Amino acid sequence: MKYRYAVCMFVAALVLQTTLTNIISIFGAVPNLILCLVVVFSFLYDENNYGIVLGVAFGLLYDICFSEYVGIAALAYLVISLAIMLVNFVMNKESVFSVIIVSVGATALHSLMYWSIMAMLGSSYGFVYAMRNLPFYALYNTAVVTGLYSLMIKKVIRHHNDRYYK
Repeated sequence: MKYRYAVCMFVAALVLQTTLTNIISIFGAVPNLILCLVVVFSFLYDENNYGIVLGVAFGLLYDICFSEYVGIAALAYLVISLAIMLVNFVMNKESVFSVIIVSVGATALHSLMYWSIMAMLGSSYGFVYAMRNLPFYALYNTAVVTGLYSLMIKKVIRHHNDRYYK
């Protein structure tokens, strides 16, 4: 995939995340579309580093526009992308279960990192309060990641009996 298509997907995710996803919340949980794209791009395109570069860029953009502190989301997306790239060596890219495990882990890591950095900066939110909706976030993000994965896997994995295999 070319960078321009990836950037377009991240721009669409940023616009949708900040405008329309609040309408479709379930138990107060909304999908983090930028996190979902970081997971999919880091899992599928490990040699091009789309997840790292675009995750940090759009994390900074999100923080500049909508957050109290700048850099928390960018740091979280960077760590998540690096962790996925490390785990990528032992997981099968063609297995849906691998992407589900990675998605749940990335959502949990994102929530934990966001809470811990905010706690270090003096936020008064408790751990239980910050993690109360984590199962709903994980389910929602896993559903979105699985949908994106099923759409994008056909472009990444090529088999010998594909017509245009090179």
